[in-house]
Amino acid sequence: MGAKETFLFAKWPVEIHRRAFRRSVSIYLYPNKPIKVVAAQTTQHKVIIDFLMSKKDWIEKNFAKFEEIAEKFPDKKIQAYEDFPFLGRTRKLKVVITLHKKAFVSVTDEHLLLHIPRNEWSANSLIQEHPTALKEIRHFYKREAVQLLDERVRHWSAQMKLSPTQVKYREQRTRWGSCSSRKVINLNWRLIVFNQEIIDYVIVHELAHLQHMDHSSRFWSLVEAHIEDYKARMKALKESQYLVEFLSEKS
Repeated sequence: MGAKETFLFAKWPVEIHRRAFRRSVSIYLYPNKPIKVVAAQTTQHKVIIDFLMSKKDWIEKNFAKFEEIAEKFPDKKIQAYEDFPFLGRTRKLKVVITLHKKAFVSVTDEHLLLHIPRNEWSANSLIQEHPTALKEIRHFYKREAVQLLDERVRHWSAQMKLSPTQVKYREQRTRWGSCSSRKVINLNWRLIVFNQEIIDYVIVHELAHLQHMDHSSRFWSLVEAHIEDYKARMKALKESQYLVEFLSEKS
């Protein structure tokens, strides 16, 4: 894989990711990120520009949609009664006191519980923001994700009779999962925000790459054999991808 190429198309930054065995040009859009173009090593720059021009209206429409979503779903406050997504359901943050010396997070059917140590508790704890608690929230989500994703990988690996050499859990900015030629699967731990149906789709998708290292008709047939409604799940994932943004590590 060569160095990543960047340039400006119209008003949008673009990143080109080249792949050795890529046969076509694809565009991927993400909120607050450059346009991602995936192309073959030999694809000429003019071909990519022409492809972007042919998709300009589509790009404009989708970035406008991202802006609408950002207005509708502003940055979360680490504050009591704020809504947080977890495993496909909304939980309200509840701030409670604990005898433990360090803050931690737990979950119930209805609430995400932020436990504040007694020596840090004040009369304002129930109404003030707790921005430093993002670290504890991230730790909780990642711990729960690794446990669930590991269980679901083992389940689907047995169902599909396909086993990765290793599974890694990462915070990937633009990918939900990947599979290397060495049969190592990477999964984005922020998937824990979504319901199990979406999580299972991503896992089956990556396991299918152990047999087909492409997105050919044979690959999609294998995915469909195990997830009949994979298209609906893929669409749901795309439409709700913004939900994970609150888990991004702040610089």
